[in-house]
Amino acid sequence: MDLKQFRYFVAIAEEEHFGRAAKRLRIVQPALSRQVKLLEEELGILLFERLPRGVVLTEAGRVFLQEIKDVDRHILRAVGLAKATAQGNYGTLRLSLIESAAWHGMIPNSLRLYRERFPEVQVSLSTMPTAMQLDFLRSQQTDAAIVYNPQNIGDLVSIELAQQHVVLAMPEDCPLIENPEISISDLANYTLIGFQRQGSPKLYDDLIAALSGVAFLPNFISEPINETEMLALVSAGAGLAFANASQQWRKPHGVVFAPVRDLDVRMSLQLVHRREHIAPTLSNFLETLHEYLGHRSKDILERDEL
Repeated sequence: MDLKQFRYFVAIAEEEHFGRAAKRLRIVQPALSRQVKLLEEELGILLFERLPRGVVLTEAGRVFLQEIKDVDRHILRAVGLAKATAQGNYGTLRLSLIESAAWHGMIPNSLRLYRERFPEVQVSLSTMPTAMQLDFLRSQQTDAAIVYNPQNIGDLVSIELAQQHVVLAMPEDCPLIENPEISISDLANYTLIGFQRQGSPKLYDDLIAALSGVAFLPNFISEPINETEMLALVSAGAGLAFANASQQWRKPHGVVFAPVRDLDVRMSLQLVHRREHIAPTLSNFLETLHEYLGHRSKDILERDEL
C-alpha cells in the first residue's frame, strides 16, 4: 500500500467511474484499474462493486473511504507544517535572556514585530544567569541568548545590539541629588552596594578599574545576587549602587538614577547564537531584529529605549 493507491481509491469513489477518475488523475484507465485491484488484494476485501456503467462502494469501501480521507487530511497538514517549519513560519523560537534585558525596549519591540510576521511561531522566553544561558545554548536547549558583556564565548557568534551606560542609583533623600553634576570623588563618604563578580565579570572589572584611580577607598557592603536585589537595598537606604541605565523603567519606588560625570563604563547588550544548527525560526528573528535596528539610530536607542 502507498499514498498513491489511496488517492486513486478516493478519486474512483468520488467519481464512481474508472474512466472519469483516470481523466481526473491524468493517468490511463488500465493502470488505475490495476492499482485498485492490487489494493483490494492486499487488503483482502472488495472496495467496489463493478456495475455496467460505473462502480459503487461496498460497505467496507465506504468505511475505508471515510478513514482514508481523514488520513489524507492529516498527511496534507503534516506536509504543510513540515514546509512551514523548514521556512521558519511554524515551530518554536527559544530565547533565553538576563532578566534586566527584558526591560530594554528593543527586545519586547522586536519580539512584537516578529510575532506579527510569524503568528504561528511560539516564542519561549526564559530568564537565567549568563553562564547558564551559554551552557543551554551550547547544548541546543535554546536557540539564542540575550546577555550583557559575554566573555569567552569561543565557538559561539555574538551580535551587539546596544551599549548602555552605567549610572548611579541613589535613594531619593540622598544629598547628591542636589548636585548639578556628580563625580566619582563625590562618593567618598557614601556606602556603595557591590555585586558578585560571577554575575557580570566584565562589568565588575570595569567598575573596579574606574574606581582604582580615586583618592579614597570605596566602601562596599553586601553582594546581592542580582540587580533587582541591589536596587531594593538602595530603596531601603542601605547605600548607593551602580546600575544599568535601562533599569530606569523598573527601578523601585524611592530610587533615583543619575549619571556620573567621570564614569564611562558601559554594558554591551548582545545576542549570542550557535555558528551551526541555527533554527529557521531564529534566522527569521535575526532578520526581523536586523530590520528593526536598521530603522533606529543609536541616538534614538539611547534616548527612547534605555
